[in-house]
Amino acid sequence: MRVQVILNPWADRGRGAQQAELIQRVAQPYGGVDLVQTQRPGHAIELARQAADDGYDMVVAAGGDGTISDVVNGLMRGSKAVTKLGIIPIGSGNDLAWSLKIPTDVAAAVHQLFNGTPKTIDLARIEDDHGRFRIVDNNIGIGFDAIVVIATQNITRVHGFLMYLTATLRTIATYSQMPKITAYFDDEKVEQSIMLIAFGVGPRGGGGFLLTPFAKQNDDLVDTCTANKMGRLSMIGLLLKVFNGSHVHSRRITMRQNKQIRVRADRPMPIHTDGEVFAYPQDNVREVTVTSLPAAIEVIVNEETGD
Repeated sequence: MRVQVILNPWADRGRGAQQAELIQRVAQPYGGVDLVQTQRPGHAIELARQAADDGYDMVVAAGGDGTISDVVNGLMRGSKAVTKLGIIPIGSGNDLAWSLKIPTDVAAAVHQLFNGTPKTIDLARIEDDHGRFRIVDNNIGIGFDAIVVIATQNITRVHGFLMYLTATLRTIATYSQMPKITAYFDDEKVEQSIMLIAFGVGPRGGGGFLLTPFAKQNDDLVDTCTANKMGRLSMIGLLLKVFNGSHVHSRRITMRQNKQIRVRADRPMPIHTDGEVFAYPQDNVREVTVTSLPAAIEVIVNEETGD
């Protein structure tokens, strides 16, 4: 079996580069892997596309959720991926790996690549009103949580979940944009002001926030959490509930499951996809469409459970 590992050396604030030797050593008894390192943002997309074209049996993303997302985008051809995906989670959030029960221990994750079971999962596609699109494997955020992702870019002293929590608290202190949106959840039309809309192919984002706790990666549905316009005290109260998913019972929250969602806002929308910025406010994105892509890619998961 030919395996290519695409390693992001900057994953987890530069700790990714330290894992190259371990990955190759653990993989050696299985026939080894071809390992390449990314050199710039978006490079993993190019490397994954080339690996698929070169006929590799599996392409492995060694990095965080952003690296996995880039590799997925490189493997996709239309609505399906052409090559199996492996994951070695060495990022800050590792949310997709958590959902798929892929171990964060690097050696254990490498062993699982060769002893695991393929599991077919859904993806999603987001397209904006400028014609840009991206394939999404875990989550999308419009509004507050996208501003949180932007805020993490200026945090250097902490990493992992603490980085996202720090960014969230800073954003609560300053956030005032509550756009008015017109949205179509399949055929349901909604008009309201929002704090955020979180879209989940998977249940968790930000290393520990269960915004869409009921999301499943094999049901051909995108879960959404729409939070109404609210003040800062209400934001803090909601934050405490998001850690265990109990926010879904709040009167300020509406949970839905749909195949396609279209959102139009009265002002530019900040948007993240899989924890990376898709649109800054200055990009002037005012409308997006999110569509489920069922059974779109095979991922190697735990050999015993297939989970």
